[in-house]
Amino acid sequence: MYQKSIVKSGSIFVLMITLLSVFAACKKEVKPEDAFVKVYNEQGGNTIYNPLSIRKTPDQGYLILSAFDGWKIQLMKIDKLGDFEWKYNLPDTYVNAVPNIIIRGGNYYFVCMDQVGLFAKVMQININAKNATEVKDFPYVLYPTAVFASEQSIFLQNYNRSSYQTEIYKLNETLTDTLLSGKVDVLDNVEERLVDHITFAGKRMPFFISETPEADHVVMSGFYKYSFSLIFMDENLDFTGVYNGSNYNGGMNAILPLGNSNYALARYSYSSLYFNPLTFIDPTAIAMGESIGANGVPEIDASKPVLIKSLNLDSKKLVACITSTQSNQVLIQFYDSKTGELKGKKYVGQNIPFTVADAATSASGELILLVQATIMGGYKRIATIKIDKEQINRTIE
Repeated sequence: MYQKSIVKSGSIFVLMITLLSVFAACKKEVKPEDAFVKVYNEQGGNTIYNPLSIRKTPDQGYLILSAFDGWKIQLMKIDKLGDFEWKYNLPDTYVNAVPNIIIRGGNYYFVCMDQVGLFAKVMQININAKNATEVKDFPYVLYPTAVFASEQSIFLQNYNRSSYQTEIYKLNETLTDTLLSGKVDVLDNVEERLVDHITFAGKRMPFFISETPEADHVVMSGFYKYSFSLIFMDENLDFTGVYNGSNYNGGMNAILPLGNSNYALARYSYSSLYFNPLTFIDPTAIAMGESIGANGVPEIDASKPVLIKSLNLDSKKLVACITSTQSNQVLIQFYDSKTGELKGKKYVGQNIPFTVADAATSASGELILLVQATIMGGYKRIATIKIDKEQINRTIE
């Protein structure tokens, strides 16, 4: 059941939806900043918005990176209550925002692509000026597909259309220079698949990069030898192992390194999704991805993004697997990070279709979801859902 109110801010109508099935069962009154559902309905008619990344800001608000009208780029800032503050549409020369806002030295960055040259550009988000400015371009890094930052390192993945290779670069702390590089052969022209991906005209591929807690291996999902594969590299970005996908119809959706070669992962095969909250993976193996044991989850839409996040809740260390169901709800499953035991699950959404895009966690255990909401018969809009600590505790009791 929903209660809805609408507030106009500039050209943005914020639909404030109280999701009673999620929040009304609290034992205490929920503060507005602790839990909310907000849909940002811009006056744009048939404009399709695809949310990509969300990050918390020093004022307890959030920055949101999105695509619209295909590969165009929008930034949005909301406050701690989820209310709209400002937006900035980048010039059309900047396209294909890679889905991850990077935070370094108190600054916020993202990677995108030059519309004509197809090479990577690094943009810095200026919160006070309410815009973004270019800080570096990399003419030799074509078709950027993923970017990742750990506490130690920053990595950028791309596809080289000239050499038919997946490449990865380690960047410096200001994202202005490359320190290391590695590459693997694709042996196939996948440019058409990539164009469908970056323009939202076809299948979106789950590109990602991660790093083990020990910083001894980089793990990435990308094109490799006629397949979409899970690729392992050492700290020097030299290839060590691979778990091949089933051509381009199977591979890894998401992964979370837990240490000591243990991982939580989601993999897909055609329209089916499989999840394992705790499994050992050998980084030197040459194997098929389907050899990694995982349980099927029939209700999940495998074509939509899958998120695996680490969540600390008081003394509990959890793994949260966040997915979108066939019935257009968001499903959050909470697992014990040490045993892999399912502790509880929560469905979000009923009357309004939601597709999850990203999530951010806080040190106190809150969870904010960035989703695409389908409203008024088919308009694709950006939305945020904040779930407070008490709600999660009640779910895992």
